[in-house]
Amino acid sequence: MSVSRAFPAFSAAAATAYLSSMYFHPTFTLFTYAPRIGQWFMGVPGLPPNQAPGMFWYSWLTTGLIAGVVAGGIALATPETLRSKAWPGWTWVVPVILTLILLYIERTWFGFK
Repeated sequence: MSVSRAFPAFSAAAATAYLSSMYFHPTFTLFTYAPRIGQWFMGVPGLPPNQAPGMFWYSWLTTGLIAGVVAGGIALATPETLRSKAWPGWTWVVPVILTLILLYIERTWFGFK
């Protein structure tokens, strides 16, 4: 059992969960940090204007980390006979697809509508 076989599964799952939690923001937000007052809140609170805006980036990272650890654990627990049937090209296909989706979501930053 080699830990290095968990890295591709971790990377793909973490990136997918991060992008999903960023795009579907209120649904997948675990917690919010309000930097003006230095407090953490579960979920997405309705912060008053003097305390807003809240930061969700830490929640998105945590969501990605949790999904990556779970996927890495599954990859480590998967028998070699089953794992050898998976196409290794997914290691490159998943990040390319996620990058294209992210570019589409953030197209307004590049001057496109």
